[in-house]
Amino acid sequence: SEDECVPLPELPQLIWQDGDFPSDGQSGDVFYAREGGLAETQAVFLAGCGLPQGWQERSRFAIGELGFGSGLNALACWRMWRQTRQAGAVLHYVSIESRPWSREDAARAHGAFPEIADLSAQLLARWPHRAFGPQRRWFDEDGFCLTLLIGPCEDVLAGMTGPFDAWLLDGFAPAKNPGMWSIAAMQHLARLSAPGARAATYSVASPVREALRAAGFEASKHPGFGRKRQRLEAQLTAPPQPIHSLFPRRAKPIHSAGTVLVVGAGIAGASVTRALTRRGVAVTMLEAAPSPAHGASGNPLALLTPRLDRSDDAGARFYRAAYLAALDAYAGQPWFRAIGALQRPRNSEDALTLQQLLAAPPLPAPMLQAHADGLWHPMAGVLDPTALIHAWTAPARLQCAAQMARLEQKDAFWQAYDAENRYLAQAEVVVLCAGPSLAALPQTAWLPMVWSGGQIEYSAHSGGVELGHAVTGAGYAAPWNQALIVGATFERQNTPHLAPPNAAARRANLDAFTALTGKAGELDMRSLISRTGIRASAPDYLPIAGLMPDAPAWLAQQAGLAHGRPPEMSRAAPALTGLYVLGGLSARGFLAAPILGELIAGDICGEPALLDESVLDALHPGRFLLRALKRGEHLATLLGCVG
Repeated sequence: SEDECVPLPELPQLIWQDGDFPSDGQSGDVFYAREGGLAETQAVFLAGCGLPQGWQERSRFAIGELGFGSGLNALACWRMWRQTRQAGAVLHYVSIESRPWSREDAARAHGAFPEIADLSAQLLARWPHRAFGPQRRWFDEDGFCLTLLIGPCEDVLAGMTGPFDAWLLDGFAPAKNPGMWSIAAMQHLARLSAPGARAATYSVASPVREALRAAGFEASKHPGFGRKRQRLEAQLTAPPQPIHSLFPRRAKPIHSAGTVLVVGAGIAGASVTRALTRRGVAVTMLEAAPSPAHGASGNPLALLTPRLDRSDDAGARFYRAAYLAALDAYAGQPWFRAIGALQRPRNSEDALTLQQLLAAPPLPAPMLQAHADGLWHPMAGVLDPTALIHAWTAPARLQCAAQMARLEQKDAFWQAYDAENRYLAQAEVVVLCAGPSLAALPQTAWLPMVWSGGQIEYSAHSGGVELGHAVTGAGYAAPWNQALIVGATFERQNTPHLAPPNAAARRANLDAFTALTGKAGELDMRSLISRTGIRASAPDYLPIAGLMPDAPAWLAQQAGLAHGRPPEMSRAAPALTGLYVLGGLSARGFLAAPILGELIAGDICGEPALLDESVLDALHPGRFLLRALKRGEHLATLLGCVG
């Protein structure tokens, strides 16, 4: 239920035989053949999907797997990819697992295969956490991207988007795990598959063959491996009729030789740039300020803590995934320190929420613990925004002091101009990460933005105040060596106008600091510097991320929604082709931006989406058009903005 906290996923019940040979205590089935798990993967799954020949001459390839287990298949595939890939190519390996293994059990299983010891060590060092949702691990040196989707197989498949080029159907035997082999599951595979996609499994059971054939795959038996007499290969020969998404996505995947224009060099633009450049896509950036990391991203320090909810709606699922992604993106970097954060309740209702989160924790103990004064987040930390953003924007061609005022589409390109009508740049794909400037562009002016000013207090020399960790609640305080940041106020405004610092906001920040720490009297007031910024938010306080719809055309296509009719899904949703937006991050930019950068870059490159479709819809800019239609709101003003 969306109204209930989601507990941690179950752990598998492993039974270890002959040392390091695991079987499943629930089903009684084995995870891989005694004759050699790596050899089985090679013979049954990789060769069965026509690999490595299938990915030759391909710059991007995507494999889906049902059942991650110890990750042995992923390691075998990674090893083959490393040995055979062409320079600059990227392999996406996306696996579903309902009962994730612990790092210790995976290490025990991997120990039987010394030939993959180096890859195992890399994976184990960044082993996914025990939490529902997506977790992604990039291994940039090899162009290998592992995404683990933790949850019930049928539910996860229903929310996924493609396209996938190959499938490893690595579940237990059909009699022991029928849900993974159902016709509905195979139909999802067909929906998610690229034309001619291949699938392989060790099972040749009649229900498996029938389910595959019912979904449009042609299945055939082949000589098996080890004690298994036969194995199965399948290829999608009768793809299903496409069902388009309600909102536009990946209308025109870019080639690796293309260039993307990113407007805005704050944390949003930096995250998109990082995600694109690791895929080999060239990026040009426009930044209105004299250098990156200005505006709302320009504070001297920033705090990373999770946003956890007692519900399991799309927003809660997004922010849980965002925290896991941000921790992976920042871990081990010189501009991040995991000092931990104490989350104090702001009021009695908040205290109840924290108790409910502890009763059904959405994150494992290394990430979320009880504390006498609230919740303790051991892996939360503090960032140096300037160092982070400079590092992530370094690969781009950066043009600073370049204030884009107008964007026009000519032929296949978007062209950017300044207020004096001087040409700045052009590209087939543009990502708008300009925060408050979104309100000034005709293409995005209809987005219902909410503006708020915020003030922080910063001291490079905290004057003797010693905080060993961050504290949050009604405000926050976070240390970095001798430095300290305290904040932040929220002041609603009607326009994205930056107001100067003021004494009332400083008093509010210091009062909050006293309530959180009891240490305000120790602050050296002479060392405090006030700084203000503008936050851009959506009315629902979720980020705005996705391909921009062609608003008048979309409203016309979906006009029936205003009269209670179902959405029109037989045609592609109208889009402003090649124009993306990433904004509305509010006060959670450093939490949300890394995963949203991956989301946008993956969409641009035509990859399987990292987030499930319900979350994608909850973040998409088209959601505001949908709400206006369903509520019967007057659209003349909105259409005037875009028409």
